[in-house]
Amino acid sequence: MKTPQQLLQQTLEVGACLLPDAASGGRTPYPAVFVHGLLGWGARDALYRAVPYWGLAAGDVLGYLNTCGYDCRAASVGIISSAWDRACELYAELTGGTADYGIAHAQRFGHARFGTAYPAPLVPDWGADRPIDLVGHSFGGATARLLLQLLADGCPEEVQAAAAAGETPSPLFTGGKAGWVHALVAIAAPHDGSTFLDVQPDAADALSTLFLGAARALGISAFKGVYDFRLDQFGIRRDDNETFAQALDRVLKSDFLSHNDNAFLDLTIDKSLEINKGIAIQPNVYYFSYAGDQTSTDPLTGNHYPTVSAIPSNGMCALMMPGSVNMGKYYDKYTAGGIYIDQSWLPNDGLVNTVSALYPTTTDKNTTECLKRDGTQGWVNYDGYSDITFRPGIWYVMPATRADHMQFVGGIANKSVIETHLFYRNLMDDIYSTYGSVQPTETPFPFTDVPESRWSYPYIKQLYDAGVVSGTSATTFEPTAVVTRAQFVTMLAGLQGADASAYTSGRFTDVPANAWYAPYVNWAADNGIVYGVSDTEFAPNDEISRQDMAAMLYRYAGQFGIQLGTGNPAITFTDEADIAGYALPAVEGLQRAGVISGMPDGSFRPRDTATREQACVMLCLL
Repeated sequence: MKTPQQLLQQTLEVGACLLPDAASGGRTPYPAVFVHGLLGWGARDALYRAVPYWGLAAGDVLGYLNTCGYDCRAASVGIISSAWDRACELYAELTGGTADYGIAHAQRFGHARFGTAYPAPLVPDWGADRPIDLVGHSFGGATARLLLQLLADGCPEEVQAAAAAGETPSPLFTGGKAGWVHALVAIAAPHDGSTFLDVQPDAADALSTLFLGAARALGISAFKGVYDFRLDQFGIRRDDNETFAQALDRVLKSDFLSHNDNAFLDLTIDKSLEINKGIAIQPNVYYFSYAGDQTSTDPLTGNHYPTVSAIPSNGMCALMMPGSVNMGKYYDKYTAGGIYIDQSWLPNDGLVNTVSALYPTTTDKNTTECLKRDGTQGWVNYDGYSDITFRPGIWYVMPATRADHMQFVGGIANKSVIETHLFYRNLMDDIYSTYGSVQPTETPFPFTDVPESRWSYPYIKQLYDAGVVSGTSATTFEPTAVVTRAQFVTMLAGLQGADASAYTSGRFTDVPANAWYAPYVNWAADNGIVYGVSDTEFAPNDEISRQDMAAMLYRYAGQFGIQLGTGNPAITFTDEADIAGYALPAVEGLQRAGVISGMPDGSFRPRDTATREQACVMLCLL
């Protein structure tokens, strides 16, 4: 009879791959364009190479998705511009050219007609034969919705203004292009505005303070010349010698805000609902909406307060807590436009009220509804996992996610690499299912030796659902079986979604080119994740020690831009003297980040072996 270790190796050799099948489901090549939110940045910005907006502390999420077989691109639009200006810039970026804000709009708000130039199209050949999927986070949701509306129905006012001036209007304003967008996804989008702006004496100052705090946490506050406000239409241009703080201070002290053409105004409830009135649900577009709630209800007052967790990344980011506290008790009020704020507005993600992120509504001051053009309800709640056929022309509202506003994009402090990856994998799979392709059905958790009552069940299930780990047989996982060095490296490749097929050779003489683990070991070596037990040997079949697992995981985080938190107080393990010098920084860093905690007796036991379930826990906590 084979030992569990032999069964595990056989499983890996036959099906080796713990990695997701990038080509499964007959996926189409249509691109997904991701639109950042307020104070965000995209791939055209130099900052994106240092800290991707889509991923932040969790590393490059779009890079991960692209290795999984999707086609994802990060747009770059004005960071504090109005929804209109951002939509015009997004169109210019997608097609290549200079942003045309329209004659009528430019005259109304006192800025130039033309602005940011985009030399090359983000999506060449974009059109009805090659539509895109729009994914907007935060204010990116309003940007995407307004772009779609202009594509579909245009703007007669701008067409008339151009004709009167003897000019040619932007093709964006002529309409007839609804078929250029296949699906629209809104993530933590303030469809109906946010009370964050009502509870702050100076909303612009509050948001800039929050942002600067986030920039310091992400280690980018001192960067110069990498942040472009894209306010050329106002005559405000980037100064390569300014830091973030200096640039933001200069812009906010300029006359920019006095033009009333900015994100801060558009994010108020009254202005958001005004914008919504001009945006219809397009009957042939698929809509998905994700809202966040990182608050808990006070049983005595009914107010909502930020969730606090022993693991800082699982609760609300401290930078967002003051705003969240005020939002969580702000109700029984009226906006200047007469909209009543009731208790449904109390749950929030730190910046956006959960109810506002569900779907966009229109209003007649007494009611707020989300309706289709025929007057029927324009949204439906979806449980997030049932096997259904999505229909176009209606908002599918997903269950509220336990996340603060920035955890949706990786977090100011890393929430969880695997949770972030899995969220976007599921999001993309929902979009791709609408293409009519045959999609792989969700497989029930198969391992009979990992019952729900087992302490490691949620971690193993999460990694299994993400395609990072498989079992020792069709129905067993062997959670207490030890892990070899090669197997753990393969898990890391799975976590990254890495395509290791090109890594056919390497420097380790004990890693045969035809071994199932060879591409993954070579991938890890080339990326500085593993150094081997010597210059020429890796010892792939040796059981991995706890300190080596920590060292590999720590190097993996550093290589792929995963920023480890420091929320846990540093502790000194009783056997710290036994931890190898090469592994000590990793053990200390992962302990501060809450990824490892040691043994009940206060030791770390660096040379002990690690089990499969222990490896899964570490990967999930990263």
